[in-house]
Amino acid sequence: MSVNGFYFSPLKSVIFVAYYMHWWLPRKRCFGGKTKDCGGSREVSIGIGQNGMKVYIHTALIAFLSTGIISCGQQIGKDSVERYPGTGEARSAIEHIEDRNHSEPIPIHLEIERIAEADFYEACQQAGARIPVEKVIDHELVREKLKGVVEFRKMEGYLGIEGIRFRNGTSTDGRYPLDECSFVAYFPKDDVLLLEGGHSTDVSFDLETGVETHEVGNPDLATTSPNGLYRLTKIYEGQECFYHFIQKGKNGKFKKAIELNESFESRTGKWLCVTEKEFWSDDHTLYFGLVTRYSEEGNEYEFYRVHINNSNNT
Repeated sequence: MSVNGFYFSPLKSVIFVAYYMHWWLPRKRCFGGKTKDCGGSREVSIGIGQNGMKVYIHTALIAFLSTGIISCGQQIGKDSVERYPGTGEARSAIEHIEDRNHSEPIPIHLEIERIAEADFYEACQQAGARIPVEKVIDHELVREKLKGVVEFRKMEGYLGIEGIRFRNGTSTDGRYPLDECSFVAYFPKDDVLLLEGGHSTDVSFDLETGVETHEVGNPDLATTSPNGLYRLTKIYEGQECFYHFIQKGKNGKFKKAIELNESFESRTGKWLCVTEKEFWSDDHTLYFGLVTRYSEEGNEYEFYRVHINNSNNT
């Protein structure tokens, strides 16, 4: 494949297509699809809508299979899963976030370490109970609570969205295909509206600021540290995998601090597709299980610990 004079290998071509499908398309439209819960993760029936992409996607899939890479959505055996070298080997990622009280960015250091299953469950026993998030799902109640902010449209079997007037004075103003999205939940504490787009994609808005999905996340999938300093959140992007990122809490609001997918994949060489069993042992230490094989008898995992440091130790 060649784009603007640059040659891409088959693997890079696949990455290019994956980037387009996972990053750009969810922002362009809300597609139609179905989903069901599957033991903490989601099972999705995927239908590709963009006819113009079909030929290229099929070609890219052939290149993808020729590389010998196994998709995380396949039924794969234990021996076919690439292992992270050396349990206990930690690698660091350094990223930056902007803090509005500082003129310079604060460096965020992530130490990512694969750990043994026994160590994971031992730490889990010491972790506090997960507190359910407050949310409103009743259609009549949410219409009352968000009157003057969200213009709903009652449809047969679901609640549609006409438009949003954010509390800061801005609005969607026809910029988003909200007519193809449906109401899922409203989270009063975060002041976040969660919608479902096509292929069951998560679509969310901060009703105060107008900030969108890839900054806001899905509060229903978030896991917060004991004192609310950080939280892991994720969104379902409609192509089986989730986009994971860490937010930092400040003044009662959570703001995106660092992408976890990119940091994890650059350090481990593995695709951070579906995680489960997430918890925090303290305000700086996150644990999760990366699903490596789906099974009716129970999913198989690799277990990881992520430690967060920054220059202020906060």
